[in-house]
Amino acid sequence: MGALLDQKYEKLFALLDTNGDGVIGEDDFELMAGRVLNAAAEEKTAKGEKYTDEMRNYWRALRDTADANEDGRISKDEFRQALRHVSDTFDTLVGPLYQAGFHLADRDDDGLVGREDFVAVLAAIGVPAPEAGASFDRLTEQSGQLTKDQLMTAATRYYCHEDPADSASHLLFGAL
Repeated sequence: MGALLDQKYEKLFALLDTNGDGVIGEDDFELMAGRVLNAAAEEKTAKGEKYTDEMRNYWRALRDTADANEDGRISKDEFRQALRHVSDTFDTLVGPLYQAGFHLADRDDDGLVGREDFVAVLAAIGVPAPEAGASFDRLTEQSGQLTKDQLMTAATRYYCHEDPADSASHLLFGAL
């Protein structure tokens, strides 16, 4: 695995370690889901339930793939090893979570997410708001609206591409 993927996975691990204890556990996913639902004001809605379900699915799949010592926690090394295989399972493992997150941020269900909603969701995940805003601007090329296809392309590139010249591959969660 290249240095760029290592950097991206390190950033992703830090975001997923919501409680900051140095490992990823089910409690981190529950805490993050709660923060995102609160930021999107979708705690008791079908969109909120779908997002929570996909967070749980992502956690279970990650745990089943990465938790080599079966202690219910995922270390940085376990996480890095598991994500090396993500390109094979992106559409079934990671994709549904990002799709649910898009629909959560698409408050008026018009198929577009505005900057304010994007920044609110990413800030709830742990990305500093200025970095989330800059990511939105780059992803949308300053158009002011994010499509699901743009988000899914950015997520796929974040998880799977390691060409340092492809700056779009590492802008989803702010600066590395």
